[in-house]
Amino acid sequence: MALSPRTSSPPDSPEDAWQSALLRAAQQGMEDVALTGAAEVLFLRAKRASAASAWFDALADAAWTRGLCVARVGVLSDRCFDTLDGLVRNLVQSLRAPGASRDRGWTALLDAFLATHASPGAALAAFDREAARFGAHGDLAVLTREYLDAAGRPARPASRIDAWLAGTDLSRVESRGAALSALSAPTALRALGECSRLVRALGHRGLLLVFEGAEVLTRLSASRRDGGFTVLRELIDNADGARGLVSAQLWVGATALLYDGARGISLSGPLASRVLAPAPASDDLPPPHRPLVDLSAPAGWRAPAMLPIPLPAVRSEAAGLRAILRSAHGLPPVDPDVGLSVGHEHIDATIDELFRHASLESSVFALVSGVYGSGKSHLLMHLTARSLAERRPVFRLSLEYLDADLGHPQRHLFRMLDQAVLPLPGRPSALDRLVAWTRTTAAVESLRATLEAIAEGAGDAAGSATKLLGRMRRSKRPGAVAEAFLSTSDLRVKPASATYRKDAYQRLLLWLELLARVDGCRGPMILVDEAENLFRAFTAPQRRAALRSLSYYCGGTLPGSCVVLAITPDALDRLRGEADALLADVAEQRTVLPSEDAAMLRHRLHQAKPMAVPTLDEGQRVVLAFKVQALHRRVRAPTSDPRWASWVTETIASAATPRELVRRAVDRLEGLWWRSTASVGDDA
Repeated sequence: MALSPRTSSPPDSPEDAWQSALLRAAQQGMEDVALTGAAEVLFLRAKRASAASAWFDALADAAWTRGLCVARVGVLSDRCFDTLDGLVRNLVQSLRAPGASRDRGWTALLDAFLATHASPGAALAAFDREAARFGAHGDLAVLTREYLDAAGRPARPASRIDAWLAGTDLSRVESRGAALSALSAPTALRALGECSRLVRALGHRGLLLVFEGAEVLTRLSASRRDGGFTVLRELIDNADGARGLVSAQLWVGATALLYDGARGISLSGPLASRVLAPAPASDDLPPPHRPLVDLSAPAGWRAPAMLPIPLPAVRSEAAGLRAILRSAHGLPPVDPDVGLSVGHEHIDATIDELFRHASLESSVFALVSGVYGSGKSHLLMHLTARSLAERRPVFRLSLEYLDADLGHPQRHLFRMLDQAVLPLPGRPSALDRLVAWTRTTAAVESLRATLEAIAEGAGDAAGSATKLLGRMRRSKRPGAVAEAFLSTSDLRVKPASATYRKDAYQRLLLWLELLARVDGCRGPMILVDEAENLFRAFTAPQRRAALRSLSYYCGGTLPGSCVVLAITPDALDRLRGEADALLADVAEQRTVLPSEDAAMLRHRLHQAKPMAVPTLDEGQRVVLAFKVQALHRRVRAPTSDPRWASWVTETIASAATPRELVRRAVDRLEGLWWRSTASVGDDA
């Protein structure tokens, strides 16, 4: 490329100028994620892989200049998104810190950290302080601390880091009280998030992750391709959140095959809606945070006299900026107080009633109904925030295409724990919390004491606590045993017999008791999302098995719980229509457990009045658009837009959903603000 990341004037070639404009926008994105701690997934379309590689070279240089670590990996058929652990492994091994030598990898990052401190002891103290601040407690954090503590003799801890990256379960090959697992497919996303936290703890501003050559997805078999698309969609939805990455930009580069080909993203509706929409408001200059950008300049594009200059974000507006960033990707705000909700006021009264009944009864059940894109996710995010404020842990079960295992609690309980959000600092998942309980000898002994207190009681969790204590006493690796038991990793290969289903349910009860005693949590909020997939992705036997599990969660067994089933209106009508026959089949199964109360679920499905996601009328959509504008003006800077009112009217007529309206509004506002920074740079 002809333009350095810090050059003010554009080059002569329109193509070079366009690519430089993309680079400037990406740098503004780096500034935004570094300040807010947010993360985003961005896509690059290029005519040739070599052109994308050259642009990513410039992007990496810009990231190092701005204090971010960089990791790049090529996507291959045997190292693809459906095998995310392989990609994460190669990302960590390719990691390079700003200002460091050309050495790459995790130990090189740690050596650079040691070199910035007066002594190994000072480095270790700094790491402990920052790791606690960013909530890094997992395997890589433990191995990192061991390496820093062994400064001068790092051979053994370095080999253990290599073994962990290679997928070795260190708890199985070492006799130690605390647990250490392995980098594997189920732990890959969590390990990626932990890596980003550790990068911050090691003193860097953030992390740039680049996946190149993602068009290889189009050459995979249908099942592997579907798996890869699902992982990409989950990366987009979960990259920024309680269990995701911090201060990170994740880029996926590919040729047009991935975006426009017959075997590309368009095959996956949920992924396509996140990547391919909405249409750009303007091709003048690509604004920051646009989900998909094309490396080729639009036809007839002319470079402006000045390109925008990336500006530091305002720290006091970090929450609002994060909401703008998430809105650009079609995600609801994580902070319900940023002021983007419209029409949900009456829902709060219903939520208050749910919590009141949950405090008085064993369990309450509610339905949330709304068409795709209507704001159902926004409402569930609001419900999550309210639950956490009430110190209720939130457990989520999403009925996704590749997770048709709702009928097998011994399998889906791991996902449920992994996707949970606890009302604790940093909003960890249940499995994140489990790591904190099992990674040191002192923590394991504290867990043992709590289990003994539970086992001595008369509650529903006593039997499960007694079983776990017996296993811990018989093992030289009590931490690893506790982790395997509470994560249910030992149950995932078991059949769906009544014995193993009961075991899984009892372990969930033990979790709720542990969270109540250790962290002061109240009864859980259980969200069953995308329930319409019962009819889109599940076969009839799978659907009956799923309803058997729903009969447990929704039948009143879990103490003090609020259970919310989110479903589209058409699927709800179909479920109610088939509920009598399907649940009668469930009730007649000889292996059904007493706690799987099909009769109660059938009654609740017919009697519960759905919380309908508010259908925003034209006036409310206008209010929503102006709320987005007010937030953007507060976060960025006021910009002149004489056509705003007429643009809102035109867009409301063509935007199918509130989500699309918000995305298009953010794209327009970001574009106007971004172009205005070019004059700021000129004045400077």
